[in-house]
Amino acid sequence: MADELNFAIEIPCDGDGFVLLQCSQCGELFKLRPDDCESDEVAEICCPSCGIASDSYVTDDVLEFAMAVAKNEAFSVLRKEMKELERKTKGRAVSFKAGNFPKPDDVPVLQPSIDTLAVATCTHCRRQMKVSLLLSMSVFVCPLCGVSNFNDR
Repeated sequence: MADELNFAIEIPCDGDGFVLLQCSQCGELFKLRPDDCESDEVAEICCPSCGIASDSYVTDDVLEFAMAVAKNEAFSVLRKEMKELERKTKGRAVSFKAGNFPKPDDVPVLQPSIDTLAVATCTHCRRQMKVSLLLSMSVFVCPLCGVSNFNDR
């Protein structure tokens, strides 16, 4: 049996190509483009509301989705190993019967649907993000470069 189990989980983007993130410090929801998040030019991502950099911006929905997928993948590997052990011990003095396996968990559908966020452009790095309407009309910290942006309307 392999010591590691690797699989990919894709987080869907909205119609404009933004992925939903959530600050673990203040709970603020915002969206960034995946290319911007993974860019070598971005040292760290910070929250547009509180300005604090966090280790993770994974939403609860994505975490629930990932846990369900991981559990199903692990049970699939275990099922395969148990069936293999059953096959190898069949007809021997000591045999193993795998028995019935639990059904896989239903994997929740990820929806990138927080439509109340407004597109904002950083005056410093010129990158776009989606932040709450209140932040877009007042002041927000650019999650990618860390510069405060003030609405001059």
